[in-house]
Amino acid sequence: MKVTFYILVFYCFVSCSEKKSNASTLSYGLEKTFLKDKNTTNPLIKGIWKSIGNGYYLEARQDSILLYSYTTNFCYKEKNDYIEGLLHSQSQFALRGDTLGIYLTDFGDKTQTLQTKKDFIKVDRLPENTIDFSKLTTLSPQKLFKLYIETLQENYAFSKRRGLDWKSLFNGYKDSLTHTNEALFNTMGKIATLTKDQHTKKVISESGKTLQYRITPSAEVVKEAFKKQSEIKNLNEYFGLFFETNYKNISDSLLHGNGIKVLNDKLEWGDLTKHIGYINIHSFTGFLNREHTRKQQIDSLNVHMQKIINTFQDKEAIVIDISFNFGGYDATALTIASYFTDATVFSHKSQVYDNGMFYDEDDVFIFPANSLTFKKPVYVLMTDISRSAAESFAVMMGVLPNVKLVGTNTLGTLSSMLGKSIGDFYTTYSNQRLVDESDQFFEVYGVEPDIKLQVFKKENIFQSHKTSVRDLIQIIEETH
Repeated sequence: MKVTFYILVFYCFVSCSEKKSNASTLSYGLEKTFLKDKNTTNPLIKGIWKSIGNGYYLEARQDSILLYSYTTNFCYKEKNDYIEGLLHSQSQFALRGDTLGIYLTDFGDKTQTLQTKKDFIKVDRLPENTIDFSKLTTLSPQKLFKLYIETLQENYAFSKRRGLDWKSLFNGYKDSLTHTNEALFNTMGKIATLTKDQHTKKVISESGKTLQYRITPSAEVVKEAFKKQSEIKNLNEYFGLFFETNYKNISDSLLHGNGIKVLNDKLEWGDLTKHIGYINIHSFTGFLNREHTRKQQIDSLNVHMQKIINTFQDKEAIVIDISFNFGGYDATALTIASYFTDATVFSHKSQVYDNGMFYDEDDVFIFPANSLTFKKPVYVLMTDISRSAAESFAVMMGVLPNVKLVGTNTLGTLSSMLGKSIGDFYTTYSNQRLVDESDQFFEVYGVEPDIKLQVFKKENIFQSHKTSVRDLIQIIEETH
């Protein structure tokens, strides 16, 4: 969803046996990683720290905090201005024994509850083979391809579930590499496509060219519909018309032209009927312009959610539609979910892949909003377009007793995107899984609905979503 170069989102967790204690002790004293008023790194974290999972080192110097990537045979300075910027501007940490837990984003008093931390252990020094970024870019395509495969092998969490053998892939492609960066770029793109993973999807060049896996079930349905017509000749134009028509159907037909669009049109709400409210969430990010902080975006979201929930208090049910939601940030998902419970509820355990094993860094809880909440029936409509944070939202909402998930399975790409430099290229990897109370996780197969409802149909691809919402209205009216 972003093509910003070198972005990393940190995710982390704690074991199931600690759920109760975590829910009541999210109050570790937090310290700033960098003291801006003194222009110095917090002395408590000076030194070298090795991440648990993610394949990173942090070097906390007197005047700066630097990020490195490593695999078994490589260690190099990362080109990641975004993360290093957060480490110097708003990230905070908690020290628990010898473990450093970093929270990248400042959410004020919700810093610990709207994100998962990234854990590090202190070590004596960086590996002896550590090189700077400029040296990394001079390595041969063959060496960089070895680095790419090692990074996948040690960080990609779903090799077995995807049926991938990294040794075989390395041997199968290494001899076809020429001595050009273009050959390396294309070969890494082929490997990324083989994962069939939308989050291990990006191999991005300095010019912004991207190779990635793009196929989804709904996209295939749209393609089939495209082939059966002759008026529109260009597939991309047809896809554009598909989204444009469905968005228009929501505003003009389902909400009868009376819907209210807010937050950069990322959220639209109104009445489906006199007794059923409707919230369409187009995205879990982009509520304000780029110059605003993540906290300001969440604060703005809370203002609008309070108004929506207050307005809907007399409704018998609410439909929340994430059918066209491509994701965003889990902090947004947790914030919205908080308006549909009056008690703290365990949602899931987040685990990071650590070279063959999974490490529990945090349990994720839904804490009730500080204002009025809606505890009557809620129906979340989802499809395989629903991905990333939209799927996390489905997991969160699905644990609430007043919520039913409706539609089809989500896409199955819930993991955060671990960002790594491979020479001049930027690559992403799925290295996290969300595990529910029954130890089930949702990567690859997606979150299953409680009520199955086919949302996109090739026979009527431009109207089937609207029809599905009306079918859901009928289900709600018959149930309540």
